[in-house]
Amino acid sequence: MTGRVIIVTGGNSGIGFEVCKYLAEGGNDVILACRNNEKGDEAVQRIKQLYPNALIQFIQVSVHTAFAVSLVLFIW
Repeated sequence: MTGRVIIVTGGNSGIGFEVCKYLAEGGNDVILACRNNEKGDEAVQRIKQLYPNALIQFIQVSVHTAFAVSLVLFIW
């Protein structure tokens, strides 16, 4: 998969972080979504250190309800 815009929730750690790295390396525009502002920014910086040309950005969001998910997608 390349050249797509992909939102990954929980991308600041664990499997979500690894998925973000993989997708960013593959040339996708990755939106890393998580609740904690500091952890999200730190995760983006770590990925950019590995892949300087990565198209990755962070948005702070809490997606514990379907409404929150649809709101994020609508705004984006």
